[in-house]
Amino acid sequence: MLGLVLGGGAAKGYAHIGVLKVLEEEGIKPDLIVGASMGALIGGFYAAGYTAQELADVARAIDSSRKRWLFTWQLSKKGFVDGDNVVKYMEKYLDNKKMEKLPIKFAVVTSDIEQYNEVIIDKGDLIKAIRAAISIPGIFTPVEYKGRILIDGGFVNPLPIRVAQKLGATKIIAVNVLRTIDYQSKPLTPRRPSRKDYTIRHVITETIECITQRLMDYEVMYMKEGLVINLDTEEIGMSQFEKAKEAIFIGLKQAQKYRKALATLAGKQQT
Repeated sequence: MLGLVLGGGAAKGYAHIGVLKVLEEEGIKPDLIVGASMGALIGGFYAAGYTAQELADVARAIDSSRKRWLFTWQLSKKGFVDGDNVVKYMEKYLDNKKMEKLPIKFAVVTSDIEQYNEVIIDKGDLIKAIRAAISIPGIFTPVEYKGRILIDGGFVNPLPIRVAQKLGATKIIAVNVLRTIDYQSKPLTPRRPSRKDYTIRHVITETIECITQRLMDYEVMYMKEGLVINLDTEEIGMSQFEKAKEAIFIGLKQAQKYRKALATLAGKQQT
């Protein structure tokens, strides 16, 4: 079984669509898709039967005005965005689809903040599952689902390779749109100061990226056979959902260099 793992990355995740285009051109169709955060959104549409081009059309329709509507801010103790408009937008395309009836087997990663569990959803309401999977803590309000309080699982498992393996995948294509960091353990030695003026935002961002890299390294360590596609999406900001065209092009262009490896992996899968 060939599993496709799509990692988180907010607007950077549009680059997944470019990778999907390359997979289609190579005639590679996954048997299973597992998504974290934005990867859950892109993966859900694809598993439901949308082609990469159709997905690109949906993404490019989100301009600055529609982005403001989708992410209407509110004063709430639970989060700044209630997600109602995001759900309405998904309903236009995904109707009342059930995950277990999708053309491609699909699962999302979420976190239960009451029970401290990773919760994998692969059955039931597709839109509800995606909404839970994109619930960035502090931004989106958490989702109450079957007695659980669920948030974005990508903060704990940004590239859920082992989840795909647990669901039966024997070969993995994992796509990462976040910055890769060579995070190492080193003794303290003197170096020339950078003189950078670090704000709170910079400190938090750099910390999250270091943690995310460590978590992804942990997942990759357990991959038995497969391919990790790392995309450089530095020019796309996390909140720049109006830049779908640029992000998709990045994914398409950079995925080209993996064509041979993808064909080899798919060939092994068929034998």
